[in-house]
Amino acid sequence: MERNNKKRKKVLSVLVLLLLVLGITIGYSVLSQTLNIQGTSSVGGSTWNVHFENVQVDPDSVSGTNVTTAPVASGTNTISLSYNVTLNQPGDFYEFTVDVKNGGSIDAKLNEIPTITGPTPAQDVYTNAIFVNSDDTPVVAGQTLAAGAKRTYKVRVEFDSNVNASQLPTVAQTVPFNVSMEWVQA
Repeated sequence: MERNNKKRKKVLSVLVLLLLVLGITIGYSVLSQTLNIQGTSSVGGSTWNVHFENVQVDPDSVSGTNVTTAPVASGTNTISLSYNVTLNQPGDFYEFTVDVKNGGSIDAKLNEIPTITGPTPAQDVYTNAIFVNSDDTPVVAGQTLAAGAKRTYKVRVEFDSNVNASQLPTVAQTVPFNVSMEWVQA
């Protein structure tokens, strides 16, 4: 009989334990809630407007013509500056500063080092072209330009005074140049 009482107590204990677990589960389910978060957000209008402006020619420069600062259609992030220079003799140079202005509302970053194109291979022999920061330090990829800010660069092309006689052109040369910069969102 004592054995039956122990067995009944065990069975009763197991049933009570199961009922307790079931009660806790049901109680938790009743008390827990589903949390729904709803709302709206808005994104304000942004503008992208990185461009060249404010070309200032060095007064000691030779004549340059057709200096244009309009962006080209090669990509929405690429801006170009084109100009023609007549170089008559070794030592002649054409130099100017130009601002790159971020007139938009998005910070910009220079994606790669600017490229200078235009001279023919023959003209490349006796011309040197540089594009540097206004303090004569090199332009490096990754330079940033905050929204509304500007940065000044210096552009110079010169007739190399160290060329030998066989490299000199026989007539004065008009050399076309194009500087391109690719800016991306910072």
